[in-house]
Amino acid sequence: MKRYSAGAFLIAFFLLSVAPLPARAGFYLGIQSGLSSQDASLGKIHFDKDSAFLYGAQVGLRFLSFAVEGQFYRADHTLLSDDPELDVYDGRGMDYYYFGVSAKIGFPLLMVYPYLTAGYGRYSASVDQLGNSADRSFNAGVGAELTLGKLGFFAELRYVDFAVDISSVRWDFGGLNFHCGLNYHF
Repeated sequence: MKRYSAGAFLIAFFLLSVAPLPARAGFYLGIQSGLSSQDASLGKIHFDKDSAFLYGAQVGLRFLSFAVEGQFYRADHTLLSDDPELDVYDGRGMDYYYFGVSAKIGFPLLMVYPYLTAGYGRYSASVDQLGNSADRSFNAGVGAELTLGKLGFFAELRYVDFAVDISSVRWDFGGLNFHCGLNYHF
């Protein structure tokens, strides 16, 4: 009984805290940085997980609980493996770029905007001395933005999964990206 009462209280508190808030609408520009943690595989061969710094920018339009955002970011990885058969690939750089659009649906609270996001875009990957290729794919995530005046500080966790053909071989990449950054609302 306590569990249901606590759940009902939290739902009622959330609904009452959202209802009287004015809608925040407008255009914003932002910068982001964070970590990209990708699992790279070459067919049935898997490389060790590698985390790398990512950086980029976004532009968006928010109205009520919804937002549409265009994004660009880049992450530079290194292919790592202890498998002797993979020595030809070990230590090679793998860079990827993302250019796409995301939709957000959130819950605008007083200063915080927690949200769910889903996006679609072009992932362009390059493996040192082997070539590059691009693929289109979906991504999904969760995040929150704390707005103080015209500045918004955000953090987001996003799952990405894409595959590209480089040197006639199918490379699969997938994992989590953690973004944080600053938006300026006009």
